[in-house]
Amino acid sequence: MSLAAEHVRAHGLRSVLVSELPDNRHRDTCDDHVVFDWYSEDLPALTARLEQRGIAPVAVVNMLESLTPWQIALATHYDIPGAEEGRRVLLSKVLVRERMQALGLSGIRFSGDPATVDFFPSIVKPSTDSGASYLVSRVDSPDELLAYRRRLAEAGFADTELIVEEYLPGIEFSVDGPVVDGRFHPILAVEKPEHDHVRHHDAGLEFHPPEQDCVREGVRVLCEQVNTLCAELRLDQFWLHFEGRSTEDGRTELIEINTRPGGGMIPAAVREISGIDPIGAYVSMALGEFTLDEPIPFRDRPIVGWIDMEGDELGTVEVSTTEDDLRALPGVIGAQITNGYRITDLERENFFLRFAVTADSVSQLRDRVETVRNKVDYRITADPDAPLAQPDRGVSEIHSDSRQESA
Repeated sequence: MSLAAEHVRAHGLRSVLVSELPDNRHRDTCDDHVVFDWYSEDLPALTARLEQRGIAPVAVVNMLESLTPWQIALATHYDIPGAEEGRRVLLSKVLVRERMQALGLSGIRFSGDPATVDFFPSIVKPSTDSGASYLVSRVDSPDELLAYRRRLAEAGFADTELIVEEYLPGIEFSVDGPVVDGRFHPILAVEKPEHDHVRHHDAGLEFHPPEQDCVREGVRVLCEQVNTLCAELRLDQFWLHFEGRSTEDGRTELIEINTRPGGGMIPAAVREISGIDPIGAYVSMALGEFTLDEPIPFRDRPIVGWIDMEGDELGTVEVSTTEDDLRALPGVIGAQITNGYRITDLERENFFLRFAVTADSVSQLRDRVETVRNKVDYRITADPDAPLAQPDRGVSEIHSDSRQESA
């Protein structure tokens, strides 16, 4: 959020943080802060609050899938970029599957009604919001699917809209890039050979460019399919991060698609590969100003890899290693440490440390990654009273032209 605020100021605009938390940890990095409860208040309440403060929005920047409906609603209300109807399709995994199938781009079996599912093994997850792989599970039988639904009900999520998809074995990968005038431009393709297929969390080393032939071909095929989808939905001024999976026998399917840059070390990797800052690009897109002077070449060098380190037990993470310690090691181009991260739910991805490394070969990359791993010193202590250091549930930014806004 602080990086986005810096890019907003570079456009000569003021950054207004909208959050449900009065003491939001990002408030001091923005020029103003409006407290608003995304979960109990409505759009008229928000627009009235903004008007009372003299705030005239010219763009909305949002990095959270759960707040995308708000982003579209605000863009529609203020007649600013981001209100295209095609964006609504990408809010629902069911609608994406239906549109991909109608275009002849996917043959994966799926259902938005768990009661009708007769294909196993399957992946079941929320249809509209499964950030940090929350509530994503593999089920191998009708009994396991029923047990999953019972767990949701017991946790108070009985009304959650679900999608059940055919499980596709293979190697997972992700792709990042901008959409301009209905065309997707891939910049970063990431192979995930050590992906956690049990918890469906990112795990182990991830790197660009893909090494295995089936993944490289899968990236090519899926990028063409996503390009067709973007043209069909008439998308523009958009950044996409999507995940796919490829099998050795040549089958490739879309796993998930997100309307924002990938998280963690992906922005650093995109900058290293292309010179494009995805956060800066995302802010420009929110203003409707992003352009490409020429097609972006897909580069195989340098090799960039990264690790997201995840806690595997409840408690508070205490890291004695510093970011500067890690950045001093060979090849390290970025490091993020959330010291004091509190793990309260193992259903979510609980990444407390990330780092990215460049190398001349995959073997050198693995060696450098192991060097960094050996440098990290941390422990997890069971302390239920520890301060919460996880990302906030609901944070968005509204940007307003300083000439139209009162102090």
